[in-house]
Amino acid sequence: MIIQEFLPNPVGADNAGEYIKIFNDGDKAVNLAGWKISDASNKSFSLSGTIQPGGNLSLPYSQTKISLNNNGETISLFDAKGALVDKLGYSGVATEGKLITHQKTETAEVGFTNGEVLNQRLMPSNGKMIATDLFLALILGLVAVYVILQLEKRLDIKLF
Repeated sequence: MIIQEFLPNPVGADNAGEYIKIFNDGDKAVNLAGWKISDASNKSFSLSGTIQPGGNLSLPYSQTKISLNNNGETISLFDAKGALVDKLGYSGVATEGKLITHQKTETAEVGFTNGEVLNQRLMPSNGKMIATDLFLALILGLVAVYVILQLEKRLDIKLF
């Protein structure tokens, strides 16, 4: 279960358009009895019902009465045992009409047994990161060649 998104500063009246959306990212239905969401000021709302796998629940202000801050906010999701399940927030001023969304990320879990690395998961690479690395390597290579050529001139020797 994750907090998929929330809208702290909708176009127009805040109370008319603010909402929080939670998403079941698991493979089983989740009974929400006893679950709660709360904001940065610890105002909370008790959830109910069931969310199917891949389903979401939109909670408008009119239902939760949680007024979202336009200048920094954190929404927390707690399970029926009171354990924190997810947290989503932002700092600074919220642009009118801009959603605060959850970007799910992987975490690396690494264990060691008898000198072997176990359960290592790496984030998938993206093309922008590879292109940036290659560009940086090219620039550093050109700087190194320039420095060598300048040394050759000053020392009046041939290094290549």
